[in-house]
Amino acid sequence: MSQLLTAPPTDGDIDDVSPVVACRLPKPLHDQVKAACKAGGMSASRFIRETLQAAFDNDKVVIKPVPPVPAKMKELTRDMYRLFASVANNTNQLAKRVHYDHLNDRCSDKTYAAVAEQLAILNRVMVSRLPP
Repeated sequence: MSQLLTAPPTDGDIDDVSPVVACRLPKPLHDQVKAACKAGGMSASRFIRETLQAAFDNDKVVIKPVPPVPAKMKELTRDMYRLFASVANNTNQLAKRVHYDHLNDRCSDKTYAAVAEQLAILNRVMVSRLPP
């Protein structure tokens, strides 16, 4: 079995960040991983995590095909681009402001966490609506 390496800690690490594990793969296996990721529409990291978890749980990994993209979402129209850009700009301003206020004790940890969670949800929704 190849040696697994974990990334060295950096000064900015927080407790809930998972460690990074790296390993080398033979070319045929790497090609299989890439093909499975493409078929399932997931990143290599997610595929490997799910595969390892399934192996430890004595379960099978199910690779579901990516759902088809509606025709109207296949291209980003000028209006959609403007909308995404303006929402992204406003979201960035909000994130900067709440971060600044949190650093200067103008908002509580609870408020900061709630805003961060909502921004993360908004980010996932926006990214999921972008064309491939």
